[in-house]
Amino acid sequence: MINLRLLWTWDHCVQWTAARAGMHDWGASNEYPASAEDFLREYSLLVRWCGRNGIDGVVIWGLLRDGHGGVETATRLCEVAEAAGVKVLAGIGLNAYGGVYYEGTSEWSLNNHLKRHPELFAFRADGERHILLPDNFMPQPMLHACPSRPENLEYMRDGLRWLMETVPVHGVQVEAGDTLCCECTLCRERRQHPVSALSWEDMALTYGPAAEAVWSVRPEATVVLETYSHPDPAPEGEAPGFGGGAPSWAAECLAQFPRGAHVQWVGDYVTAPRNSVPWTTRAPEGFAGNIMRSHHATWWRGRGDEVAIHWLAEVAQKSIAHGFDGLSIFGDKSPFRTGCELNYLALADYGSEANPEADLDSFLKRVAAPLLGGDELAAEFLRLARLIDAPDELDGAVTAARRQAAKLEGRPADRWTWLAWYLSRWVYDRDLA
Repeated sequence: MINLRLLWTWDHCVQWTAARAGMHDWGASNEYPASAEDFLREYSLLVRWCGRNGIDGVVIWGLLRDGHGGVETATRLCEVAEAAGVKVLAGIGLNAYGGVYYEGTSEWSLNNHLKRHPELFAFRADGERHILLPDNFMPQPMLHACPSRPENLEYMRDGLRWLMETVPVHGVQVEAGDTLCCECTLCRERRQHPVSALSWEDMALTYGPAAEAVWSVRPEATVVLETYSHPDPAPEGEAPGFGGGAPSWAAECLAQFPRGAHVQWVGDYVTAPRNSVPWTTRAPEGFAGNIMRSHHATWWRGRGDEVAIHWLAEVAQKSIAHGFDGLSIFGDKSPFRTGCELNYLALADYGSEANPEADLDSFLKRVAAPLLGGDELAAEFLRLARLIDAPDELDGAVTAARRQAAKLEGRPADRWTWLAWYLSRWVYDRDLA
C-alpha cells in the first residue's frame, strides 16, 4: 500500500489558475515573478484540490520569500491547508538552495548567513568559495555552506527550530545538496568515501541534527530526507550523481539517518521513456517510510504536461513490490491541463484501498472513464497521448482527438480538446524541424 502521497513544487513554477500569465516551467534559484496574493491564491487552489482528491501533502520550495509575503503569507497558506486536511512541507536546503528562508532579508536566509560569515562558505578544490553561477535553469547564483563547520550546523538547527516555532508547517523535506560538495580540508579529512555532485556522508552528518531540531519543537512533524539516488546498488567504488544507484557505503550512512523520518529516493530511471535500471533492492527498514519521487511529465525531463499514468503505474507497482510506501511527483501546473489532472489523480489512486495493486486498467475504468466519456474512450485517450513517441502517427492522433472533442460536451469535451492541442504541439515542432 502507498501511505504517503506528495506533490512537489517550486514556488516560481506553480500556476493553478488556468487563465493567467505564465510562470516558469522548471528551474531552481529563480526569482518569484508575482505577488503575495498570487502565491496565496495559486497554492490555495492546489492544497484544496489535494484535500478533495486524496493527496496527503505539498512540498514547497521557496515557501519563505520576502517577494511573496514571507512569514505572514506562509502562515495564511498553512491555515488553508490545515482546513483542507493537507500537509504543507517546507523544502529546506541545509547547505545550499537558500536555507530555511529562501530569499529576503531574514537572518535565516543562508545567503545572508554566508555573506556575514564568508569563512563558513563551502570551498572548491582550487580554494575558491563554492558559488554555483547562473546557467540555463538557475538564473541566480547559489551560495554553499561547508557542512563540516560546527557553526553552520548550529545555524541550521537554530533556523529549523525558528521555522517550526514561527510558521505552522506540518514538516519539512530537507536536502544536503546535489550541486557539488565542499572540498575544504575539514571535509576531505572527514569523508572516507568519494563524492560526485552529492555526498552520502554529508547527508549522514546533517540529517540527524536537522530532524532533531524539527522534532524538538514539534515531535509529530513529518520529516522527509532526500537521497538523490535510486536504491539499487551502484558498482563498487562508484559515487553516482543524481538518479544513480546507491553507493556501497550508502548502508552505513543510512544507519545514521533518524529513524522517525521518511527517506526519499529517485524513481526517474526505473521506467521508460528513460533508460530503465533494474530494481531488486527492498526499502530499508526501520524508517517512518520510503518515498519514490519522479520527474515524469515535467520539463526537467523534456516532456512537460505528458500523460504519464502508465509510467506512474509502473513506479507504483515496483514501489509496492519492494516495500516503498510513498510516492511523490511534481504538482506545479493546473489540472485544467488534462495530463496533469490524470497524473495527480493516478497518484491519489495507485496503492490505495480502491486500487491496492496500482493497476492501470482499474484506474482507467474507475477514475479516468467518467472524466473522458467512458471506458473505451479512456483507453483511447491514453493510446493517443502515447503517440508523441510515434511521429508518423501524430497527424491521425490529432484528427481523432478533435473528432472526439466535437462529440462530447462540458469538461469531457475540454479534456479531449486539450489532448488535440497537446498532440498538435508535437506535430508543429516535428514539421518545423
